Amino acid sequence: MSPSERDLEAPKSFTAVWTATVLLLLGFVLALLIFPPLYETPKSDASNLMIFIGRFHPILLHLPVGALIFLVLLEVLCSTRRGEEKYGDAALLALLVGAAGSVMAVIAGILLSREGGYVGPNFSLHQTMGLIGTCGVLLSLVLRITAMGRRSTELLQAYRALFLLSFGVLSLGAHFGGNMSHGNKFLTEHAPEPIKSQMIGMEKWMLSFVTPPKPEPEVVVILEVKLEPKADPVLIPPVVVRVPAPAGDEKLVFQHLILPIFDAKCNKCHSEEKSKGELRLDTYEMAMKGGENAGDKNIIPGKPDDSVTFQVISAPEDDSDHMPPEGKDQLTPPETALIKWWIQQGASASQKVGGTQFPAELQVTVDAILKG
Repeated sequence: MSPSERDLEAPKSFTAVWTATVLLLLGFVLALLIFPPLYETPKSDASNLMIFIGRFHPILLHLPVGALIFLVLLEVLCSTRRGEEKYGDAALLALLVGAAGSVMAVIAGILLSREGGYVGPNFSLHQTMGLIGTCGVLLSLVLRITAMGRRSTELLQAYRALFLLSFGVLSLGAHFGGNMSHGNKFLTEHAPEPIKSQMIGMEKWMLSFVTPPKPEPEVVVILEVKLEPKADPVLIPPVVVRVPAPAGDEKLVFQHLILPIFDAKCNKCHSEEKSKGELRLDTYEMAMKGGENAGDKNIIPGKPDDSVTFQVISAPEDDSDHMPPEGKDQLTPPETALIKWWIQQGASASQKVGGTQFPAELQVTVDAILKG
């Protein structure tokens, strides 16, 4: 046997890798014990340091993505014995970097969620799948080190199956994170028609597991019955009657004109999925309630210039208070004018499009929004 062949057969030492892996596992578990994942609005304010570290989440998550994609390619090369001998060490290093990056990204994400405004089905799936996927990658790391130490082909195959499954879970989790940042239609909007419906269907199916059922609208009817001509009226307890939602042809100004603008330009950051500053604009009630800064001054009926929402969307784009922020889709001047007109008219939730006299300069915008 040649010296090079004896070197291949000689057992390798993985002491340094085992040490790094154990420290990584301990650090991950300890961080989760100190900062457990939250699925609702935090009850206390996070410290500035926590928020500072948390805001590195969008940066840190790219490290494991690159390392783990590179690892997938390496594992293809390692599928043969010769490939494993040649590229196994590189695959182990990529896996260690990917695992460490996943741990840092998850912990930063948990800290970021304590800033508030991160709730809803997309967030629940993003956080849960990120945690599950990271645990899977860490277990994959343990399996690969063990398999390489024992030179076990069976353990290597088990490791690859677990790793690919964990990578898939992380990828799906990243998709739901993308929905939070860019909206639910970001990935599917321009998908080829043959697979578009399947993608949307699968996404809705997954979201259904974490979406609370919406109650049907209720109408309380109080019946008054007189038992005798001179007897005092007797009230029968309220009867709850479930009625279907209003017909779609009765368009409402807020629901069918103002809300579509908010959905397109504002609600990636101000909806049930993600409510920055505790502000939501995805329903009339939430828009009128306002956020942590504006409160009931968010929209003041009849006073657009005093309404915080109108102030920030009409501010110059180079103003630090302007919304949406730089790099996001901006409201067009007619859209801003339509919101101003709606607030001037009283910011009603029940005003109907039919019979409403819109300003001539806004009619084109109104027609375009109604047509979708």
